[in-house]
Amino acid sequence: MLKHTPYDTGKVKIGLTYTPRLPQLTPEEEKIQLVLLGEKQGMSEEALACVQSLVFIATLIIGIILLEGFTNA
Repeated sequence: MLKHTPYDTGKVKIGLTYTPRLPQLTPEEEKIQLVLLGEKQGMSEEALACVQSLVFIATLIIGIILLEGFTNA
């Protein structure tokens, strides 16, 4: 970012400590920035519980299918 030299009147330097405000990021821009910086985004507790439940149910079903295959042999 280009830093502007303050306006010097000879006695007073106008704008010596001025720093322009950074633009506010939109939620989409924040998400892109987090991804590019490699920061992990947290899941809500409800979403995490849902994923854990689905993994448990899938593991249970796969286990049942495998056990039935061995018992029929």
